[in-house]
Amino acid sequence: MKQLSFLFFALYISSYGQQQFTFKGSVVDENNQMVSIGDVLLFDSNKENLIAYTSLVNGEFLFNEVNGGKYLLEVSALGFKKYSKQIILGENLEFSIQLKDQLTELEAVEVTALKNPITTANGNLKIDVQNPVFASVVDAMEVLSKVPNIQISPDRESISVISKGSPLIYLGNQRISLDEFKGLSIEGIESIELINNPSPKYEAEGQAVLLIHIKTSTDKGVTLSLGETISFRQNTNNYLSSNGSFSNGKWSVRGNLNYNVIGQWESNTFEFAIPEEDIYSDYLVLIPNNKRVQINGGLGFYYPFNDSDYVSFNTTMKHQMDDADFETNTFVRDGVEENQILSEPKNDNRRGYFSGNFNYNKKIDSDWNLFTGIQYSSFKQKLDTDIFNNYNNEGFSLDESRYQEYKIGSFAARGDVEHAISDKLKSEFGVSWNEGRANAHSNVQQLDAQNEVNADYDYKEQLYASYLNFSSNLNKKLELNIGVRVEHNNVNGMLNNETSPLVNRESTRIFPKAGLNVKLDSTKTLSLNYSRNIVRPNFSQTSSVSVFINPFLEATNNINLLPTISHRITSNLQWKNKSFFMDVYQKDNPSYYAISYETPDATATLSPTNLEKESGFYAGVTLPFSYKIWTSTTSVSLNYNKIKDSSAILATAKPYVYAYTDQQFKVATGTIVSFGGWMMTERNEGIYTRNAMLVLNASVTKTFFEKFQCAIRLNDITKAMNFEERYSINGVEANGTYFVDAREIAVAVKYKFGNKTSKFKNKDVDENLNRIN
Repeated sequence: MKQLSFLFFALYISSYGQQQFTFKGSVVDENNQMVSIGDVLLFDSNKENLIAYTSLVNGEFLFNEVNGGKYLLEVSALGFKKYSKQIILGENLEFSIQLKDQLTELEAVEVTALKNPITTANGNLKIDVQNPVFASVVDAMEVLSKVPNIQISPDRESISVISKGSPLIYLGNQRISLDEFKGLSIEGIESIELINNPSPKYEAEGQAVLLIHIKTSTDKGVTLSLGETISFRQNTNNYLSSNGSFSNGKWSVRGNLNYNVIGQWESNTFEFAIPEEDIYSDYLVLIPNNKRVQINGGLGFYYPFNDSDYVSFNTTMKHQMDDADFETNTFVRDGVEENQILSEPKNDNRRGYFSGNFNYNKKIDSDWNLFTGIQYSSFKQKLDTDIFNNYNNEGFSLDESRYQEYKIGSFAARGDVEHAISDKLKSEFGVSWNEGRANAHSNVQQLDAQNEVNADYDYKEQLYASYLNFSSNLNKKLELNIGVRVEHNNVNGMLNNETSPLVNRESTRIFPKAGLNVKLDSTKTLSLNYSRNIVRPNFSQTSSVSVFINPFLEATNNINLLPTISHRITSNLQWKNKSFFMDVYQKDNPSYYAISYETPDATATLSPTNLEKESGFYAGVTLPFSYKIWTSTTSVSLNYNKIKDSSAILATAKPYVYAYTDQQFKVATGTIVSFGGWMMTERNEGIYTRNAMLVLNASVTKTFFEKFQCAIRLNDITKAMNFEERYSINGVEANGTYFVDAREIAVAVKYKFGNKTSKFKNKDVDENLNRIN
């Protein structure tokens, strides 16, 4: 630790950083009337790299957090001559631009070129959400489904990045939950950035970060956006959304309310054998139409004392109701005994989530900034199940009734300090505390045996963390980012009527991170990064709640599940707008779902389990392209992943290919046609073997009168999203398929009232928020 402290001290007194600025402007014509529609692009001084892009909003534009230096600003609008200007950014700027009319004969009218909505820089992707293809969608989750390397789960409840898992989500410098992200208005989002190598500031779980940039303004006014999406899959789904904000020029209020009625269809089939016990089972599960009702909402308040100091609070709530009745057809052979079983469980499932936080930000002086905050979050699930079984066509009978409840409360507090040591050096320091307390209660009544079992499992976890990070420019061609995060974790789990805890762990871990950017020449930049990260299991995965699949298989959690530790080295070569990347990683205790069986248990279990090691790499390229009315983004990577465990039978791990492409054509004013998709070849990952997939999508978007947008989307045209896997772990040989209801025809309409976007700042304090529900 002394050597580490000396390193930080040396960097603190000798390194140089990069200060960031904001500049905005207004654009008028020769009659001093606002130019309402146009594109604003910011290039480097040689016009070799696009640094940032935005659109005019009622004649105004804004760029946030731009590094100081020389740039070329370009403004283009239909019917006007292109405007170019060299600017030197050494302070916050604001200016006005006047465009000159472009006199063009009718036969020489040229269609304005379509800008590429996805750009790359140093291995990071940036999505222009105000591009018509993205702006026409109703919710933010749909935007991410069109981004390379990002995959959305079919139930829209989780996000994953290829080879990196779930990303953290940040709104500016402020962390938010997935539910808060879903509640954001598309009209208020300027861009979304996928950061593949985040600094220690983004918590030890941050292998990837989604950074949301919001359009900001201090104008008075009211904005309301209403959206409706009708989705036709196996069943009809309906998504109704509303987002609103109000500002009196000083304080701001924002809120959202979504009402979703989802006809969930789901199915999976597995056959598995336990040779040592002479057991074989084959089953098919079908949920034909689970009517799921979701009510999601949020309310926030923001009050700035000046440009830097503010207080704010934000709340998020979610309520979900569904019956989740399903059918299971099961064959079980145990030795010479064979049974054919039909099961029809009746479920009553209720979930409720709430989170509220309070923020206070204070700029102590010109070089120091302090942030503090507190947060409380809770989640509660109630699952009542009546299990009806029909053995060998003898008729259905009620065999078992279950009453299960899981609830958790999480408290958190944190403080962050930023210090601009000089105009070239920035340091960040922070401390945080989190405590989560959970209880899982289950009452199982086995009616055929006249037996009743009650269980209560109490879980408590405490997490103390601190981080220190330095970012600097050592010279004009060399940038350095280095930091470390230290976390101390206590975990305790106790089953009722037990004298000693089932789980009792205490650990202190250090997570270093380092990044280096080397500017090779005016068109090439090389980035190198190292990080050590942790992924902790969701709180609910460490509870005793179980779900009935069939009389011989239960889906359970794992109270002994350990966190996954990963080491990762990444590199990226940015050549103009092209990105060439490579990532090498190793994981300890990776977590995967697997079927297991222990004698003398009467049933097998499907649960998350820790395996020993996982290692691999991926290397690829991202290629944006634009030409007149055509723009495209293509990303291709070669991936290799090997999972090892002493209890498993290992197959030969082989590389596989992931590819993504999206092609957009501006066929008329306000009309864009888009088509593309993604594919993966067969994946042989040592233990798991998974199938190849080819998923194709298409959409047509149309904007009327600037405020009314509609879209038709065709998703999974090839109906390829069926996930097959086979493995042999701990004496169980399994082979199965998860059938995904992803083929979709969706019609979306959205209308916006008002045109003001109020300024709002708020940050989630709880670093364990993504583990709660």
